[in-house]
Amino acid sequence: MKIYSERLFLKYLFSNHGVCFGVDMKHRSYLFLVSRAGVVLQRRPVGDKVVENLDYEIPAIVAALAREKRSS
Repeated sequence: MKIYSERLFLKYLFSNHGVCFGVDMKHRSYLFLVSRAGVVLQRRPVGDKVVENLDYEIPAIVAALAREKRSS
């Protein structure tokens, strides 16, 4: 089950795998993710579409964020 909204500046995703919130502002964007892998709070580039590009699948998002962290 997935419930998500991309309509307002506050975006959300609820799924069986966890919860994800995104806040998009003019100069900043934040991602808050709670899953079995833990809790993530990250500042992201404005207009970041990592959640959307990974089809709103929390395990894929967690893996992408971990790869991103390892490569930087």
